[in-house]
Amino acid sequence: MLNLQKYMRSLASAAVLTGGLLIPGVATAEITLKVADTFPPGHYIVKEGVEFWIQRVEELTDGEVKIQYFGAGQMGKLRDMFSLTQRGVVDIGYVPPAFNGGTMPLSAVHSLPSLFSSSSVGSPAFLETINETAILQNDYLDNGLRPVWGIMTSTYNLFTRGVEVNGVEDMKGLKLKAVAGNMSQAIELLGGSPVDIPSPETYQSIRTGTVDGAIFPATSIYSYKLNEVVDTAVLGIDMFVYYAPFVINEEKWQSLPTNVQEALVQAGQEAMERVAAYTDAKVVELEQTLVDDGIKVIKLTPEQQVELRATISVVAENWVAEMESRDLPGSEVLAAFKANIAKRK
Repeated sequence: MLNLQKYMRSLASAAVLTGGLLIPGVATAEITLKVADTFPPGHYIVKEGVEFWIQRVEELTDGEVKIQYFGAGQMGKLRDMFSLTQRGVVDIGYVPPAFNGGTMPLSAVHSLPSLFSSSSVGSPAFLETINETAILQNDYLDNGLRPVWGIMTSTYNLFTRGVEVNGVEDMKGLKLKAVAGNMSQAIELLGGSPVDIPSPETYQSIRTGTVDGAIFPATSIYSYKLNEVVDTAVLGIDMFVYYAPFVINEEKWQSLPTNVQEALVQAGQEAMERVAAYTDAKVVELEQTLVDDGIKVIKLTPEQQVELRATISVVAENWVAEMESRDLPGSEVLAAFKANIAKRK
């Protein structure tokens, strides 16, 4: 568990570095915050995390804070969330680094393959890494944003429709929904053709044959109803993990009283732990659920997993080299992330 006082001290230090002040403002009778994401209705991150977080913020502030929630892309598409939050159109937005690699490059460390397999390990480890390394300044504060809380999905595996697949070797030549960056590079190393498609568009892309399938977080298959359009699942690939963070506009953050800032962070910590535990539990149940729904399930053997990881291990080396070429501390950030993961295993 992150130490709340330690986390708040790190936020205060960052504010000083950027010229901000954390002097409490005068509390108004009610503070309204607009929160937006693009998760589909009923998504487990919303049901288990966002709704819980909203309720806890209001409880912890004794009703001083009211949150207006705009889910399911009501305020804009996934790729709009960064700009909408940065410009203050929404106060707190869902801004995944995987879709903002150009402006949040160091955050891509979380998507390097085979670092961890549990959301309960990866989620707090990455939030701590953000706040203790150059990620905070470079990827968030310099963009006018500040992390509040976030969650790691389950690991990504292969789901296909209408093609003969018996293992990773059959990925060769397949067009697969992916996320640009480390995941796409790994798919290419395995012979596949990555297609960068936002998650809400995956169902239609598979149904119409735009792609042969998707590399997708296993526990999100049902949230996006992909069980309706795929017929085969290859589990045990575990090549990638997606981070879903909620970030606040920095000017809005600086305008909030300290007690409200603390409530946002504490509620986020609790929401993160809650969703992480739910995610890990669902992973255990997933295989049988897929089988019950008539989806062919293939599990990689330990030997196949070792071979796969050896094939894509160069992704981490390439990422560090790229960061260093841009005068960004990739090696330092990766080492910090690994250390924070090790503390939780």
